[in-house]
Amino acid sequence: RKWHFKMYNLLSCDDTNAGGDHAPWSLWCHDEAFLCAGSGKWSTGNLTSQAQLTIERTKRFRTGRVMEELGRGVDDGDMHQRLFTKCSDIVASVVRRAIDSKELEGRPGKKQFELFSTDFIFDVEEEAYLIEFNFSPVIFDPYANQELTTPGLKNYNNLFQLHGEDAEVNDHAMINDAVSIIFFPNELGEKKHVGDWKCIQMF
Repeated sequence: RKWHFKMYNLLSCDDTNAGGDHAPWSLWCHDEAFLCAGSGKWSTGNLTSQAQLTIERTKRFRTGRVMEELGRGVDDGDMHQRLFTKCSDIVASVVRRAIDSKELEGRPGKKQFELFSTDFIFDVEEEAYLIEFNFSPVIFDPYANQELTTPGLKNYNNLFQLHGEDAEVNDHAMINDAVSIIFFPNELGEKKHVGDWKCIQMF
């Protein structure tokens, strides 16, 4: 099947207490990524949306989980960490270029943040290739009373009704922890790991 790998990222900068000096940006990456796969078998002649579109998130990829789509039937125990490290390093390098080129700058006295996703594909040697940054990412929090405006969100809501807290598409904990990182940094102290969010780099 056609597929891509979706990672969620959080970039934040709190300049409200910087005292005139620009506060650093911090990049966090969520440890659990998503596999987004088409529902039909892919081929050059199959132009159906089921085969060609990889919009909906189909399963979470975490430590100990097999990712058959990469051509591996058995997780060797380190695959998740290898892929996470490669993807987060790529995201960090792009953010670094944006800061160095002054395309991304903090605003004095302002708190800034962005929750976004990044899409990757891999070859059989586990080399990662960045497809895009998505600043309007798919996020589903069943407790946020969000409008179910797309077929995908309606499907995620059905999955939550069926599986409850264990639903693969339940992003409540991810969002809740992101809010803590953004708005309550003093309570976190020097923590570099909040829930499944990992602080990758300070810029």
